[in-house]
Amino acid sequence: MNKEDQLPFVSVIIPVYNEPDNIRSSLSSIVDQTYPETRYEVLVVDNGSTDETRTVVREFPVQLLVEDEVQGSYAARNRGIERATGEILAFTDADCVPEQEWLWSGVSKMHQADAELVAGRIRFNFSSEKTAAERFDAMAHLRNDKKVQRGVAMTANLFVWKKAFEEIGKFPQNLTSGGDVYWTRSATNSGMELVYSPEAIVNHPSRQLRPLLKKMYRVGNGSIEMWYLDDQTTAWRIVSGLIQFPLKVFQFVKSESSNKTERNTQTPSDRDPEQTIDVYLAAVLAVIALLIGRVVGLVKLLSRLLHR
Repeated sequence: MNKEDQLPFVSVIIPVYNEPDNIRSSLSSIVDQTYPETRYEVLVVDNGSTDETRTVVREFPVQLLVEDEVQGSYAARNRGIERATGEILAFTDADCVPEQEWLWSGVSKMHQADAELVAGRIRFNFSSEKTAAERFDAMAHLRNDKKVQRGVAMTANLFVWKKAFEEIGKFPQNLTSGGDVYWTRSATNSGMELVYSPEAIVNHPSRQLRPLLKKMYRVGNGSIEMWYLDDQTTAWRIVSGLIQFPLKVFQFVKSESSNKTERNTQTPSDRDPEQTIDVYLAAVLAVIALLIGRVVGLVKLLSRLLHR
């Protein structure tokens, strides 16, 4: 048996929905990893795409799975988990482009730290305009390094021993957002170890304003369902969450704007006061979208509970 055969077999799982260009970029990198090609498989789970996404996926030496019954990325990931043959499951998103050492770095960290879960670095790419929405997105989202400190992580860049899903169960597939946070919290609360690997890098495009607002709405909507799953749906919990989050966002923007340390980006952050004001304005719109999402989510939850 050679050394390659002793490496753990890895299943890379990527959900996709109507993202032909993104999935092409992502797969171009994933099939060209430094990790031995005989020691990993790639499972792309299409979640009901209506464009040429599936045609693009078939251009690559990967497995194309379909999840049409439940619309949602967590349902798609669960389908991938069911079909995966790897000892380790590596999750990323269709709009993420991993570095060539991504798999090596993530797997190595799992062994070095003897951890059940490893969260990798999500590095933002900016457009040439580097808009206020992009800068806010880079400051506020996909910070796996910060989330690991709270015992949670995101599936944009996450390595998990498959046996962890056998113990904890799969992702809550009906959540529109936050299912990864909910699941990783359950894992760490059960005693599993989650560590951060800055060397396991995926690149993610910063969002322009419209995608940012859609994301914030989805996060707000999903947070209500998460509170319900956590048995934290008291009136006080929901009201306090609606009130406190906007304050936290503005405090965060203020602290990040003055922070001199390296952020999760490929380019230095701007210090121009006018640009900082633009970021605040983007934050205001983002908070409004999030609050609308939470209100809509709360109405849906109450309606469902009343009609039981």
